[in-house]
Amino acid sequence: MKHKVIFSFHTNDHEYNMGIGFLSSLLRQRGIECEVVIYREIEEKGIVDSPDEVAKKILDHSPTIAAFSVMTFNWHRVERVIQLLRKEYGYDGLILVGGYHAILAPEEVLSCQEVDAVCIGEGEKPFLEVIEHYDEILNGGIPDIKGIVFNRDGLQRMDAERWLIENLEDYPYMDYDIFEREGGRPLSEKFIGTLSIGGIFSLAVITGRGCPYRCTYCSNSALLDYYGGPKRFVRRYSPEVAARNIKGIIDKYRPEFIEFLDETFTLNKRWVLEFCDFYQQLINTPFAIMTRIDRIDEETIARLAETGLRVVFFGIESGDEQYRFQYLNRKMRDTTIKEGARLLKKYGILLVTFNMFGMPFENRETIKKTFDLNLEIEPDAAIPFIYQPFPKTELAKMAYDNKMVLPRNEDRWDYCSLSLDTPELPASYVSEVVEKFKERFTNPERIERFYSKLKGYIQR
Repeated sequence: MKHKVIFSFHTNDHEYNMGIGFLSSLLRQRGIECEVVIYREIEEKGIVDSPDEVAKKILDHSPTIAAFSVMTFNWHRVERVIQLLRKEYGYDGLILVGGYHAILAPEEVLSCQEVDAVCIGEGEKPFLEVIEHYDEILNGGIPDIKGIVFNRDGLQRMDAERWLIENLEDYPYMDYDIFEREGGRPLSEKFIGTLSIGGIFSLAVITGRGCPYRCTYCSNSALLDYYGGPKRFVRRYSPEVAARNIKGIIDKYRPEFIEFLDETFTLNKRWVLEFCDFYQQLINTPFAIMTRIDRIDEETIARLAETGLRVVFFGIESGDEQYRFQYLNRKMRDTTIKEGARLLKKYGILLVTFNMFGMPFENRETIKKTFDLNLEIEPDAAIPFIYQPFPKTELAKMAYDNKMVLPRNEDRWDYCSLSLDTPELPASYVSEVVEKFKERFTNPERIERFYSKLKGYIQR
């Protein structure tokens, strides 16, 4: 049988999904046709799709497999699309679900009877095996595929072994081809990168997979346990292969800026310095990275700046040092954060901090310290989020055990939705503080200056 795979995901910000980028690249290499249907609710663009519209667009492609990538925030929206496909329109192909929420809460996804199977790990090899066993699955069979749990298994295999790529270079690198074809608009006109809202055509890339840190609010701790710890979970392309992968993206799509989405780009100093040599030889595109501020030093930052580093995103999360240590498992001191910010500014690198409000056992004083620490280091922008209790995270367990969690408003649930309410820190106060934080650190004038500086780098 000749197969056609339609990928789909929901978004209220960026119109790219990295997991789909990798899988579609692999399928295209194997001669399997695939396209993507994006379920958009991007209010600033005036684009709000309905579940029915998304289901019809999927069916217009006549797929043999409808594959959905889901996050905790949007599972309930995607579930409506899946139910429409089966109940309303009688879709009789396979429905496969993957992504973070499928990995962390497969039992919730499989409670949707219209789902045939869930991918509970990385998807490359499992997806190919699903295609190989397509007819058997469609006729009620349950092939033994590592990393796949079938709905007809019931709950027996919820703890089945997750599959992951041990050597990243054994599989093709991600691409943007199906995203470029989708919707009839060029990539440069879509919300592809974080910087696209400022009119900068940027593309996201990675140089590896996995993070070794166990921050209590992050799903990474569960992933580390599922995949056998950091030695197995944290993988990276060689410096030369990483640079050549990115050169392929730049040569093909011509972005103005590159955004590295590795969670801790500067994790390995030796790797970074060697990568800089290849990047400088092959590529002349400015870039941004995400990292931990306690994983930088002057030699590394000086070399990255020389190579083209222009923006660093890093998490403060809480400005209260004791709270960070005790509740977040982020063992970095205020002095480290201040010194790291000073170092980045010394080399003309723009700073963007991530900050969370409304976490379990926070109070007004801890929130004030987050405000104060940002005021002291004075980043170019500081982004506020409201804490969300994600499945399988230690901090979420604390929140639920102490009955702090508000009922979920699934019609409007994102990183700025109110999630907890306590006498020490009422939800109404958290909302008020976040608005004040935005007024101070992400006001229009400040953001305009930030993008103006970036555009100056691009022109040079």
